[in-house]
Amino acid sequence: MPWRFLFLVFLSTPALAQDQLATTNSAPPVASYEKCVINASKLLTEVFDLMKKNYYKKDFIAWDSLQLLAQQQVKASTTCEGAYDAINHCFKLLKEQHSFVMPAIKAATYNNDTSYVCFSQNWKEQVGSCRAELLEPEIGYLEVPAISSTDRWICEKMSDSLQSLIAYLDRSGVKHWIIDLRKNTGGNCWPMLTGIGPLLQTDTCVYFIRNEERVPVIYKNGKTYQGKYERCGTSQPGYQLANKPLQIIVLTGNRTASSGEIVALAFRGMKETIMMGLPTAGLTTANATYQLSNNAMLVLSVCQEADRKGRIQEGRMKPDIIIESKYGEDTALQEALMKLREVKILSNY
Repeated sequence: MPWRFLFLVFLSTPALAQDQLATTNSAPPVASYEKCVINASKLLTEVFDLMKKNYYKKDFIAWDSLQLLAQQQVKASTTCEGAYDAINHCFKLLKEQHSFVMPAIKAATYNNDTSYVCFSQNWKEQVGSCRAELLEPEIGYLEVPAISSTDRWICEKMSDSLQSLIAYLDRSGVKHWIIDLRKNTGGNCWPMLTGIGPLLQTDTCVYFIRNEERVPVIYKNGKTYQGKYERCGTSQPGYQLANKPLQIIVLTGNRTASSGEIVALAFRGMKETIMMGLPTAGLTTANATYQLSNNAMLVLSVCQEADRKGRIQEGRMKPDIIIESKYGEDTALQEALMKLREVKILSNY
């Protein structure tokens, strides 16, 4: 089934300029406008066919009336962007925040598709903030980055990098962990889950759920699987912790979104693990991608997500402990550090 090939992507603002369906963004001449309408109608039909078949709420949508409304909007449009505007409007009516059409150039960059556009892939532009720090004896800090690429080399490199940082902290004697997801706005979840795999304790960390079907997300020895399908792996066998974590604190915030949220979900339900900070963005569905005839890409929510105990997450994830940051201070990190100091003292008795 198509949704088996999903990966998680962060919601880019739907109002971003899309690739044009013709040569201009303004009102076109009559001849080219007629061509615009034909192209836009074709694209609209293409997207609706995919939505009717794969959207995770497909059985609850009045498709005929919704598509008629979209077609009317395309015909009434005075620009060549009518299909994109109509699709975005439909998602707005459905209150669907996690589905969108990715422009062709951005899609090519995301997938490293050099057959469509020639560019030099700079992996640093596709990866967010990432760092590790030994805060004090036995207490380590790891920031997990957003990763906006499906390029195999980038995915492997980031999985290796995250596991190397975990290995550095583990070999430094870390037993108490702070995992920071506050800047993780999403992207490709697979290198994130593979990278933090050594800390996940059990094989199955997340489930993708649609109707009665439940597909486990499994991390095992440096590889992450969606059911039986391998999605990402490290270049070497996965790192094995020498020190069992005594406490893990996961920091979240309003910018923790999509794939960032699924990483947070992977930790939920683990022993000796708590979440601190602010509620997440609420893009907690899993997406599949479909290339369109004009080389744009439909990113569509196709299933729900659940934690390792099978509890479905809908909307924003609320931390166990809400912490409002003070201006100029990293209050959440300070509170997490204080919490781990208490646990550390108790564990030494």
